[in-house]
Amino acid sequence: MADPHELVALGAFAGAQVLVVCLSAVIANAYRERALLFHGAAVVASVITLQLLFGGHTFLAEAGLLLVLSLSGMQLRELVNHAGALRMPRRWLVTVSAVVLPLLALATFFGQEHLLLVGLAAWTGGLVVPVLRAWPQSQPWAWWLVPGLLALAVGAAWFGWQAGDSEPDQVLPVAALLTAWSSAVYLASVWRSRVFSETRVRLDARNTVDPLTGLSTLLVMNERVSAARNLIKRYGHPSVLLLVHLENLPRLAHEYGPEVAESALLVAANRIRQAIGDGGIAARLSHSRIAVLAEGASLADATANVASRILVAGLKDPLPMAPGEFLQFRIVLAAVPVAEISGKAVLHRMGARMDEQLIEPSERRIHTLTPDEITG
Repeated sequence: MADPHELVALGAFAGAQVLVVCLSAVIANAYRERALLFHGAAVVASVITLQLLFGGHTFLAEAGLLLVLSLSGMQLRELVNHAGALRMPRRWLVTVSAVVLPLLALATFFGQEHLLLVGLAAWTGGLVVPVLRAWPQSQPWAWWLVPGLLALAVGAAWFGWQAGDSEPDQVLPVAALLTAWSSAVYLASVWRSRVFSETRVRLDARNTVDPLTGLSTLLVMNERVSAARNLIKRYGHPSVLLLVHLENLPRLAHEYGPEVAESALLVAANRIRQAIGDGGIAARLSHSRIAVLAEGASLADATANVASRILVAGLKDPLPMAPGEFLQFRIVLAAVPVAEISGKAVLHRMGARMDEQLIEPSERRIHTLTPDEITG
């Protein structure tokens, strides 16, 4: 007759593992983390193994624990895929986890004895090299991963050494070690997911957001121009490109220094962003030029409203670091062409027109390019 306290302890260990399964499934689906899906499947196999072990089905429990090792190895392969020089060790780990361990589990299911220690030895040999090589690149989450894997190895060794003893006092250490493994590896996987997600966000931000002004990059502008062209083709939804040149930036740098010029660029970016509102997007092209896409505006509307607001925004208030100085903008506009011309190419032709205007400046600060000048 099992001691009630031991039954409660076994139930607590099993419940903790079920909670890990639920959390793994939720986070894996939310953040598309395949490693957590493997871990959730491994913990499900662990819970089933404990039930089989407590029920006296030792052979089935051994087969279940071999499957736990198999799924844990597949998860480890996902966790260390960021490390270099691991092509052959990863292949060996996958071979052991996806082929050797399932075959041993199948043999155990049909009555072969004492294969768990053999599978544990193969599993240990398959994960040592990947873990050691990935360790320097896997801080700090690897500090949870290694103790978790060690707990799983000790639990499997304990079970194999006891030859499948299903007495509660022998099951409890295995249950405790499997629970420690499931919790520690879950924490390591979630921590790794957070670290790599933050890295991906920083990389995406570097490709999509200009670090100086906070405006978009040329990559984003090209994508938006392509999307605007599709709307023109399908629905006749017009859009206009504006090239804004900060004309007095070189003079500000010469008279007040580069710090004031950089501050003026930040002010210009903020005022252009405020002037276009939510109906457009602005991208920094160079130190003194900013591109604007006005979606849903015709060429006449963009000239009368968007371009005019940008000019007024520059002259509205003096610069904070250069009292008495205002932003002087010069603008070239062009309707987004229906022809398959990249936004970069259109902006290049607009920049050539802007260069002409700067060579022979005029009082007129808004210039419009015809479709023939863009496509010709």
